[in-house]
Amino acid sequence: MRLRPGLSLRYGDRVVRPAIQTLLPTVIEAGELARSFFRNVTAERKPDHTLVTAADRAVEKFLTPRLSELVPGARILGEEFGATGSSHAACTVTLDPIDGTAAFIAGLPTWCITIGLLRRGVAVGGVTYLPMTGETYAADEDVAEWNGRALGPTTAPERGDLFMLTHSEFHRGEARRFPGKIRSLGSTAYHMALVARGAATAAILGRPHLWDIAAGAAMLRAIGGELRYRSGAVVDLGALLGGERAPEQMVAAAPGAIDEILKSLGPTP
Repeated sequence: MRLRPGLSLRYGDRVVRPAIQTLLPTVIEAGELARSFFRNVTAERKPDHTLVTAADRAVEKFLTPRLSELVPGARILGEEFGATGSSHAACTVTLDPIDGTAAFIAGLPTWCITIGLLRRGVAVGGVTYLPMTGETYAADEDVAEWNGRALGPTTAPERGDLFMLTHSEFHRGEARRFPGKIRSLGSTAYHMALVARGAATAAILGRPHLWDIAAGAAMLRAIGGELRYRSGAVVDLGALLGGERAPEQMVAAAPGAIDEILKSLGPTP
């Protein structure tokens, strides 16, 4: 990776520097742990009826203490075990140990491990790593990369059919004015990474939690993309720091595309 040495985040009277490249080896090691469970797990249902496996819990237990060491003084907000650290911390690290658990259970390769860095409620960095494909997406302030390749607003779209990514409950009729194809790969974080990469024009994200979108929001911010609610309102990540689900569906869009995408979707359901 060619990312900068690190982000400078003030916590109290001292400065912590959670360098993105120093987090990558730990995230990749967590990916190997997750791979050891792949195609050998039993699906469970949490009280909210979402899926979980022993792999989700094992990866979060592995990462939480290590991220606390790598980003001293930060609050860690994970999907499976909630938050640790001070609620007044300048920096929050979000953690989704396996984003795309349904894909993981089905034996599909489109799941990922994703961590995000927020400073005072603003996404400033993050990593999304797909262990089965070896893809690494990372953001650090105004720099975003895919496997070491710089991404930006002038990144040429990949050749092929125009497409938009959606969550699993999205119905094709809601986007009948979108001229391209509709696809769902099972991972909110991966969907956002593909928008940042220029592979997809946009992604409809459902009503995600902060740990699903923090890394992707940092990538979009770096390339000039946008993250909005279906109503058109700008997403305030700080309002989701408690771990609550977003109040309405979100849309992640490539630079300059958000208005047309929102028009193609029609009214907020």
